[in-house]
Amino acid sequence: MDDLDRRIVGALMANPRASNAQVSDVVYTSEATVSRRVSRLLREGTVRVIGVLDGEATRRTRSLFVRLRCRPGEAHRSAARLAAWPECGSVKLLTGSVDCIAEISYTSNEHLLAITLEQLPSLDGVFAVWSNQVIRRFATPHSWLPDLLAADLVEQLRGQRLDPWHDPLPDRPATTDPLDERIADLLSHDGRLGWQRLGELCDANPVTVRRRTEAMMTAGALRMRTVVEPESIGLPVNAFVSLNVNPTQLGHAGDLLAQHPSVLMIAATTGDRNLCGEIALPSDAALYTFISDTIGSLPGLQHADVAVALQSVKRAGLTPATPPELRR
Repeated sequence: MDDLDRRIVGALMANPRASNAQVSDVVYTSEATVSRRVSRLLREGTVRVIGVLDGEATRRTRSLFVRLRCRPGEAHRSAARLAAWPECGSVKLLTGSVDCIAEISYTSNEHLLAITLEQLPSLDGVFAVWSNQVIRRFATPHSWLPDLLAADLVEQLRGQRLDPWHDPLPDRPATTDPLDERIADLLSHDGRLGWQRLGELCDANPVTVRRRTEAMMTAGALRMRTVVEPESIGLPVNAFVSLNVNPTQLGHAGDLLAQHPSVLMIAATTGDRNLCGEIALPSDAALYTFISDTIGSLPGLQHADVAVALQSVKRAGLTPATPPELRR
């Protein structure tokens, strides 16, 4: 990517469904140039815009982080098998105290029991499993935006959104019907579908489809997200942090981390770690500074484990695109 590409990506991260005209206003180029560049980024798979039917907002699913230790030489195969699970949203291979980490959605305690006590231990090559249930999110990938655009331009784009990119979950579950779910499914594959095309695919009036989509966004049921691998925007050091913080300081620590532009997501969890998240940085030196200054100064910090990601096997339910020069 060149500088203009990165600014366009920043605009799409701030507002995934921003029109080409809205993007051109903040990146200071023509609408035609934006159209051409966005099409290329999407076509090559460098950037993907998706709609996510929020399982927590609709009270359908909850999330679990799992950390796996694998036998020598088995980590890649175990991660690939885990990535094939439909309930698995992300998988990374790591270097550090564990070999693999994944985020998994579950629908009930029975489902969680099957995942943790049957499915995970039965994965070939896995000999140790740790699990941490997500109980509160301080920052999510929907709100992540590294320093690609000026703050006033980010505020301008975010002000045009209807979906709650950073708001807490609604007090009452957001409800959906079959048409809503059809719309969400289509947007999960292409979050920039126009209203006319979306209506055709749903066999419904485009006005109805737009009204339903915007109602789901306003209710918090549907969240839009621009998915990009951090290294493609100049952040090659991707890592997972697992922290123990004094419970009396947990909320304060989570809020502080959520404000940092290097934090993709951070959540309070149960289990042996009570604050877990993902970070992306431009260099090892920046990682050192983040560990020593940002993590080191957290109130109530008791233990910190930082594992650097070697490969993103799956992100946001998607397998990262293969670069064009490697395609066969």
